[in-house]
Amino acid sequence: MTRALAAFVLTTAGVLAGCAVLTGCATRPAPVVDTARLAAADVESLVSHGCYRCLESAFAKAAAAGLREQAFEAALLLAARSKELGLPHARWIEAARGTLPASTAPASTMPASTAPAAGAGWHKFIDIVLSIPLDPFSGDRDALLIENAATRRPRPVLEQWRRELAAGPGSSLLRSYLDLALACGPLLYEERDAASDAALRLHPGVALVQYRVGICGRTTLLTDLLQRIPDFADAEFELGRVALQRERADQEEALRRFGAAHSAFPASPTIASAIGSVRQDREEWEEALDAYDAALASVPTHRDALLGRTVSLSRLARHPEAMEAATTLIDLGSWFISDAYYWRAWNAYQMNDVAAARADVDRSKAGFRSPAALLLSGVIAWREREVPFAETEFEAALAADFGYCEAALYLGEARAERRRWEDSLAAFQHAEQCFTLAIETGSKAVEQLSATEASAQSNARQIASHQRTVADAERRRASAIQRTSSIRAQVKSTR
Repeated sequence: MTRALAAFVLTTAGVLAGCAVLTGCATRPAPVVDTARLAAADVESLVSHGCYRCLESAFAKAAAAGLREQAFEAALLLAARSKELGLPHARWIEAARGTLPASTAPASTMPASTAPAAGAGWHKFIDIVLSIPLDPFSGDRDALLIENAATRRPRPVLEQWRRELAAGPGSSLLRSYLDLALACGPLLYEERDAASDAALRLHPGVALVQYRVGICGRTTLLTDLLQRIPDFADAEFELGRVALQRERADQEEALRRFGAAHSAFPASPTIASAIGSVRQDREEWEEALDAYDAALASVPTHRDALLGRTVSLSRLARHPEAMEAATTLIDLGSWFISDAYYWRAWNAYQMNDVAAARADVDRSKAGFRSPAALLLSGVIAWREREVPFAETEFEAALAADFGYCEAALYLGEARAERRRWEDSLAAFQHAEQCFTLAIETGSKAVEQLSATEASAQSNARQIASHQRTVADAERRRASAIQRTSSIRAQVKSTR
C-alpha cells in the first residue's frame, strides 16, 4: 500500500467513525428551515430600511411568500410614498386592496357560522392614504382637484383616525407612519411635533420613520439619513426643496439633489417640473425644455409643464413650436389661459403676424391685464401708429408694475411722439432710475455669488445670467439718458 493510499484509508475510517458517533451520516435528518419566518424577517428588515426600492422589494417578497398582511402594509406604504414623491399611486392602492388581510377580531367574538371578513379593521388604512393630498405638480391640475376633493376628510375624521391608529391592527411601524402622514397634513399641522417625537421614541433609528419625520419639517434627519444610507434617494427631493427655501437660495444644490431624485424616479412629473422651474429661473432654456418634456412624457396634460415648455421654446426662438404648445394649453382650458394667449401673441409678433398677435394679446388681457400683455399690446399699437392707445397701454403696464423699466422707456417715446415734452421727460427719468436700480441689484447678486473662488465656480451660470441682465440694463439706461438729455433740450426750447 502506498503512503497516499494509506492516508486516504485512515482519513475515510476517521470520517466513518465520526458519523457513527453522530448516529450515522446516511440517516441524519436535514435541518428544518422555517422559510415563511425567514421571509417575514426579510420583509420586516426591508420595510424598516424604508427606501422606495426597499418597499418594492418587500412587497414582492411578501407576495411571493404568501405573507398577506406584510404585502398589504408594503403596498400601502408605497402608495403613501408615491404621493410624497409625485409618482402614480393608484396601482399600489389596488395592490393593497388585493391583499387586504382577514379580520383581526378574535374567533370567540364571532358567530360560529361567520367566516372572518376580509379587510375588517384594515379598510381605514386605505382611506387614510387616500386622504393624503396629492402634490399639485404630480399630474393634470383638473384631475388632481377632483381627486383631492373626493378624498378630503374634515378634521374630526382625521382626529378619530389618529385615535384608532393608536391601537389598531397592523404593525406599529405602519401605524406610526400613517399617524405622521395625518399629523403633518394641512389640517393637523400644529400636532406634527408631538407626533414626530412619539414616532422617534417608539422606533429609534428606524430609517422609514426618520424619513417621514424629516419630510414633516425636521430636514436634518434627511441629511443624516443620506449619510448613513447614501442610496436613500427619496430624501434628495425634499432636501432640494429646502435648498431653494433658504434666505439665500442655493440653486446649485437644489439642481444636484433634484437630479439625483429624478435619476431614481424618472416617472415623477413633480421632480421633473421642479428641475424645469429652476432651469427656467436661470434662463437655461434648453435644460428647462428637457425637464418640462420629461414631465409631459409622464402626464401629457401637465399644465405647468406645458406653460414651461411654451416659455422655453419662445426664448429659444422656436416660434412655431412655442405657438403649438400655447395652443395645446388653450385647448385644454381652465389653467394659464391668459399666459398661453400672451405667449402665442408674443411669438406671432416675432413672426410678423401682427393681426394674430393683436387678437391673442386682446384675449390675454380679457383674462388678466398683466404688465407684459399690456406692454405687448402697446408695442403692437405703436407699430400700427395708434400712438394714443399705445401710450394708454404703457401707462397701464407701469401702473401695474412700477418697476417695469421697459414700459417706462416706451412710455417716454409715446409721449415724445405726441409732443408732450414734460410728461415724456418724466417717463424717461423714471426709466433711467429704474434701470439704474436693476443694474445695482444685478451687480450685487454677482458680487454675492462670487464671494469666493469656489462659489464663483459653482455659481458660474447664475453669475452669467445676472451679468447678461446687467449688460442689457446698461444699454437701456444709456438710451434713457440720451433721450432724457434730448427731451430736456426740447423742453427748454419750448419755454
